[in-house]
Amino acid sequence: MKSKRLLVTMILGIFLTACASDSGNDTAEDAADFDGGNAMMEQESVDREMAEEMGDVEDSGIGESRLIGEKVIRTVSQDYETVNFPEATDFIRETVASHDAFVEYSYESSYTPSGGASRQYRIVDYTLRVPTEQLNAFLNDLEGMDAYRVSEQMGTEDVTQMYRDTEARIEVLNNKENRLNELLEQAETIEEIIQIENSLSETIAEREQLQSQLDYFDDLIDYTVVRMTITERPRISGDREEGLSFLRRVQEALTDSFFAFYYIVQDIIIFLIYAVPYILVIGLASGVIWFVTKRVKRRNRR
Repeated sequence: MKSKRLLVTMILGIFLTACASDSGNDTAEDAADFDGGNAMMEQESVDREMAEEMGDVEDSGIGESRLIGEKVIRTVSQDYETVNFPEATDFIRETVASHDAFVEYSYESSYTPSGGASRQYRIVDYTLRVPTEQLNAFLNDLEGMDAYRVSEQMGTEDVTQMYRDTEARIEVLNNKENRLNELLEQAETIEEIIQIENSLSETIAEREQLQSQLDYFDDLIDYTVVRMTITERPRISGDREEGLSFLRRVQEALTDSFFAFYYIVQDIIIFLIYAVPYILVIGLASGVIWFVTKRVKRRNRR
């Protein structure tokens, strides 16, 4: 009877020991799983923070529908013809000065129109920079110029999204520069200092390049580019804005031909004036030759 009790006691002890061992293993595994989970959560948090910071550039376009039209570049191109070239160019300079604009580029040249006339006419190309807030008033004032507007083109380019993306990149680079400066103060070895300084210089160079792009956009947004061409003409038809009938076209052709003939006669007269010295020399030489020839013939007759 005692031997049976002893056997039962031994079996119960072995069972309890095995259960305690299994419980300990399970506790250790649970603890390991808990520690690993915390590490993964911390890593995911860090990755999420970096992704959010670097993803600001991409996420900046989420609300861009609210910003359409905020950063817009406008351009204007106009071609004019005039019979009073000096007055037209003076009018443009005065209008530019009255609207705080400036002439960025100008080029004046001459040309000879078709039709046989050799008279030289002038043509000038302007590139003007007009404050965008005064552009409409500037264009309205140009209506008072003594010239006919042949063509006009206006264009707009929305650069809001590109502008905001560039701003976001600059902000990220500023944060990176601040962190690199902090790391540079904490660096202890020369290798670390050199590596941090190289990364810092690259960051500063990239930030300055992006900032120059923003400055270029601001310049184009604040001052509209207006390109103008002023062409001098001998005459300007009053019906060019409307479709011309056949009879009107014939009348225009006859008028142009008379103008061409008029200028050709002027050219001939001017040519004769320039040729007067040569004509006098040739006439004098011809007279001398004729007189000498006549004297020689008289002597031969005697």
